[in-house]
Amino acid sequence: MSHMANGAFGNIRALVARDLLDAVRNPTTLMSCGAGALFTAFIGSVVATSSRLMPGEADAFAQVAVLCIAPAFAGCVIELYVMAEERERGAYVTLVEAGVTAGEIAVSKWLSAVLVTLATQAVSCLLLGLAPARAALLLGLSAFGVQPLLFAGLVAGLSAREQMSSSLLAVPLTVVALAPILAFMSSTVRAITWFWPLGPVVEILCTASGMDAMAPVPVLAGLAVVWTAAMSALAARSCRRFARDLATERNRLA
Repeated sequence: MSHMANGAFGNIRALVARDLLDAVRNPTTLMSCGAGALFTAFIGSVVATSSRLMPGEADAFAQVAVLCIAPAFAGCVIELYVMAEERERGAYVTLVEAGVTAGEIAVSKWLSAVLVTLATQAVSCLLLGLAPARAALLLGLSAFGVQPLLFAGLVAGLSAREQMSSSLLAVPLTVVALAPILAFMSSTVRAITWFWPLGPVVEILCTASGMDAMAPVPVLAGLAVVWTAAMSALAARSCRRFARDLATERNRLA
């Protein structure tokens, strides 16, 4: 069992290292991550200084922008676009033939998405000039808070068979990710989005900045846990289907 665990860990580590290197070398992923950081810095500095926002709201808005934009522009791109591209050219069948399991592929993509998301958020914090202590707290909260969206992105990536379908699946993910930002402009939008996947963590950030939350913090934390559990369960189910599909493709090519 220990030998199998070590083998799985080694495979995952190698796949993550390859994904992170590809994220730097691939113009599409690099541009997407850079665009996410620049877009965050732009709206976080321009909109946050708007007269429509109170001082506490301005601080919260900048942090919410950091939280919400990076997983959509960086993490989900790794999971969705890259997975669709690799699957389209048969890379996963080759990996399976080399002894890598579908679960190891899925875990590596999820972990790569988490790391790329946090890296993009760290750059966004630097561009916005956030204090190191505040940036560290934000990244710590984000490491947990963005998991529902990243698991949803993994579900989409495991389901996409080509880049065309990945483009369609990216639309709802982007809407879910960015909608909480619009909540600062409309109380109606906030009343709808606070219980969406990123909504509970957004509300916790708002509370920390002195704003009134839509629900008590324990309720928000519980809702975030429920979203994470639900999306991770859906990702596990999608991974099993992904494994069956790869086995079918492998048998067809044999």
